[in-house]
Amino acid sequence: MSTGVSSGSRLYRWLRVHVLPVDALIAAVISLFAVLPFVAVALRQPSVDRVATAAVSVGLVLPLVWRRTRPVPAAAAMVVVCLVQLFSGMGVVVGQVAVLLMVAALAAHAPRWASRAGLTIAILGMAGLAVRGHLVATSSETPLARLTIALLGWSMVVAAWLFGDLTRSRLAERQALADRAERLEHEQAQARELAAAEERARIVRELHDVIAHSLSIVVRQADGARYAAGSPPGPTTDALEAIASTARGSLAELRRLFGVLSSEAPDQPPTAPTPGVADLDTLVAQVRGAGVEVVLHRDGEPPTDLPAGAQLVLYRVVQESLTNVLKHAGPGTRADVQVRWTEVAADVTVHDTGPGLRHDGDGIGRGLRGMRERLAMYDGEVSVGDAPSGGVVVHARLPLAGVRGEHE
Repeated sequence: MSTGVSSGSRLYRWLRVHVLPVDALIAAVISLFAVLPFVAVALRQPSVDRVATAAVSVGLVLPLVWRRTRPVPAAAAMVVVCLVQLFSGMGVVVGQVAVLLMVAALAAHAPRWASRAGLTIAILGMAGLAVRGHLVATSSETPLARLTIALLGWSMVVAAWLFGDLTRSRLAERQALADRAERLEHEQAQARELAAAEERARIVRELHDVIAHSLSIVVRQADGARYAAGSPPGPTTDALEAIASTARGSLAELRRLFGVLSSEAPDQPPTAPTPGVADLDTLVAQVRGAGVEVVLHRDGEPPTDLPAGAQLVLYRVVQESLTNVLKHAGPGTRADVQVRWTEVAADVTVHDTGPGLRHDGDGIGRGLRGMRERLAMYDGEVSVGDAPSGGVVVHARLPLAGVRGEHE
């Protein structure tokens, strides 16, 4: 439908641009049959009546060139010619058909007041011709014949006006369709931009969760191996220190680039399988390998119809919480992860025994925003704070009613 509307709007614009040559061609065709005969007779046998008739014929047809581009001035010029014709006693000429075309043009292209004025003037003009015909009538013209001619003239004027008014309605409808097509194209472009921005934000969140988590494990493992190597320092400890320093620098650089990625990252589909709640054991094992004691508790069973998107949200909450433990907690830190399933919601709680929240601008704010954004898509919520017994506690709640409804 949009293709057809676009093609129609292009044709409409083309006609609007080339309307003057088209009207000039129409006026030339009418002149060929209505004006040239009078001009030819006036040139062969010059007289005042013949020259006046030829001039009136030209004056009636010439304004048709501007009947759509300048309808009101063109109609005014034609009215002047018709008044001259009426009061000079000149009879009806073939070029009088131009009056009907001008009435239709006023109804189609002029303001409403000009359209109604044109119809009124044309009707009054026909009445004037009828009255003048009655005053100068010959014996061969009966009143019935004069009345029939007048009614025929009025009928043609009204028909021309109705045709022009119908043309106005069709042009307005076509313009409305063209405007609607342009508006839809603009809205579709905006929708594509919004979808691209949302996809970029999703990619940024995934990059933060996956890369930051992996680099944090690298830092933790390198630091642990360096401490285990003891002293004196040697090539091994120097290499491990370089690894840890490089990983920390990469983390800082990634955090600086996340703002750029959120607005300029290309749209790339994920290439790895989407993790879910079944992968929490693997995630916990990775963190344990980095030197943090992690215990996973499960209470209940997840629904069998839990969609992959909701599982990914829960997985990222646990991953981000454990990543923060790796980055901020000291030696001997313990983390307890509890996943509790009920009929109405899934609750995830991650509690560590570290030093508590830090506010040094190291990226924890971005991770928390990512968790909130993911949970908000499913009407969930997350809270982060210092635990009364020490450390940090992260609690996330994911309602299952909306998730199941979306899955169905």
